[in-house]
Amino acid sequence: MDLGEIGRTLAERLRDWAGDGWSEAVLQISMGAWGSVEAWTDGSDRGNGRDLLDAMHGAYPRDHPPAVYEVRLRADGAYRFTTSPDVDRLSPARRVFDPDFRCPQRPSPGMPRPAGAEPTSAPTDPAVLREVSALVAEFAERYTAITGHAPDWEPGRSEEEIAAAEARIQARLPEDLRALYRLIGRDSGETGLLGYFAHDSLDTVVEDYHYSWPGAYRGAACDEPQYRAGVVFEAVPPGRIKRVSRNDWWVSFGGNHSDQWIAVDLDPAEGGRSGQVIEHGDEVAQLIASSVTEMLTDVVTALRAGRFTRHEGDPRLEVQAAFHDVPYKNHVLLVRDVAKLDLTAEIGAEDPEAIQSCHLSDGIDVDLAVLERLDGLREVGAHRMKTVVPNVAGLPLLESLTITAEQTDLNALSGHPTLWDLTLSGLAHPVDLTPLATLPNLTRLTVNGLDIPAIDQLARLKGLRVLTLDASQLTRLLASGNRLPQLAALTISGRVLLAEAVEFLRQLRGTDVRLEEFTGSLGPSV
Repeated sequence: MDLGEIGRTLAERLRDWAGDGWSEAVLQISMGAWGSVEAWTDGSDRGNGRDLLDAMHGAYPRDHPPAVYEVRLRADGAYRFTTSPDVDRLSPARRVFDPDFRCPQRPSPGMPRPAGAEPTSAPTDPAVLREVSALVAEFAERYTAITGHAPDWEPGRSEEEIAAAEARIQARLPEDLRALYRLIGRDSGETGLLGYFAHDSLDTVVEDYHYSWPGAYRGAACDEPQYRAGVVFEAVPPGRIKRVSRNDWWVSFGGNHSDQWIAVDLDPAEGGRSGQVIEHGDEVAQLIASSVTEMLTDVVTALRAGRFTRHEGDPRLEVQAAFHDVPYKNHVLLVRDVAKLDLTAEIGAEDPEAIQSCHLSDGIDVDLAVLERLDGLREVGAHRMKTVVPNVAGLPLLESLTITAEQTDLNALSGHPTLWDLTLSGLAHPVDLTPLATLPNLTRLTVNGLDIPAIDQLARLKGLRVLTLDASQLTRLLASGNRLPQLAALTISGRVLLAEAVEFLRQLRGTDVRLEEFTGSLGPSV
């Protein structure tokens, strides 16, 4: 299907979806990594729900190169179909200028391999193999006595097979994990050998390692766009696991099939240990055990003490191993309806070591100095407030701040050493951005919808890499002669037509932005 055929098909589908009572309808489809389908008319608002997706299903090839499509259709059947591969998304319009840029604590592939992790031809350490063999044998004996049958394990792998897998990931696995694979190729029956987790085959280890980017990541996908990537929180317990969103040298080797994975960490933080086992399915990673051997020991110890559950007909043992009792500290504090609460008392009741993110909502006047007891905060949000005083000097680790209020004074932010992400919205007064020039690490800024008289102040933010504006603000910025060449990504909020987005990009970068256009007519609606 060529572009002209795609445009006509989309125009036909758009007319069928739009119904009656309009003079122009618009359809926008983004086909990049973060696709979207949006449509509206100048008549009644039909919304952009499931009916729109159903209406457009199959109208364009899913394997077409990344691009955005737009159809503008008149009621008389005339349409204009435009497409561009140089705009990442529309409504809001987005463009990544520097795909290699990464927000803080979100490293790209290519992290140096830690010393001692080089693959070698040496066989598995015999002493470690003996220790792991004894633990596995005892588990198998106790499992058989409890269930009446031997555990369903795949045969172990040879030294050559393990070495071949290591060559593909370019790292030597910890000796105890190698020993586990020598004995058991895969815990296909999820028997409980590693508690609630089970280890995968070596083939799966290699496949998972190279999925998307090398290594493992936690939370959202490791290639999350610059305009969405949030703060990376400190892992639990602190100081053991590096505070990064992904690591080339986290090697996943199993999980519990509930979006929780375990990995051996070959690149620990200063207080950690190479070969430690981490769980990385949640936004905050946590340490499971100092080694695979420790996990096996905990499981066998639990079986000896009778700390297990078995359900009739289920071959698995639910073993209450010690590593399942690692305390998880909820890192997010949500305080709703602030206007009706004693905020000082609410904050005072919290464990300051556990909270890394705090969001307040529905208040009148709030001074963020009230949060100073929670001095480990990295993210703060104040939503639907009348006045916010952003006194955050007492939050030395703060990285991200969101203020949605009628009034605020940015002077209170002056000089904050770690703040890199700032979102302002709802302000009912003109905004002076001058204080933001004192923030040494300000990297991402969202100010769409605000009255910023001196919009050229944005040019003074030399470290700014990711920016969200509305079309009116961007028009004024360009008229001031500023192009912000350092930007890695730009979002233009609201409904933006493709021709407008292309013109903005042409002015910003002074280079050609591709745009193809087709016109046609469907004829009057029958």
